[in-house]
Amino acid sequence: MLKRILDFLNDIKQNGGDFFIEAEAKPGTMAKFINDYNQTHTPAITLYSEGIIVLQEDANKWALELRLYVPVAPPADIAHLFGKNRVYKAEYLYRLNDNRIIRELFNNGYRIGLN
Repeated sequence: MLKRILDFLNDIKQNGGDFFIEAEAKPGTMAKFINDYNQTHTPAITLYSEGIIVLQEDANKWALELRLYVPVAPPADIAHLFGKNRVYKAEYLYRLNDNRIIRELFNNGYRIGLN
């Protein structure tokens, strides 16, 4: 599955496109994520980096949410992983919400923000 997603993202890049990865969490959770991310990945990120959304402490969210936004429909064999993006990042038509997969993208050289 991960290989197909990586191939899909590669196709987007080879066709002159881009995609976007963001992280959203409350302050404490975000600080832990940033610390963990910076221990393994470069360039380092901060609370003010593109793609970092820090919620208010009283937000109704309990965990970190990682999202991948893509501008084109994914291939049929991985389409079930993506939903239509109606709310955030209007320039990207599809969104994948899967922390496990997105963490694997980080391990394959992708980063928070524009890719």
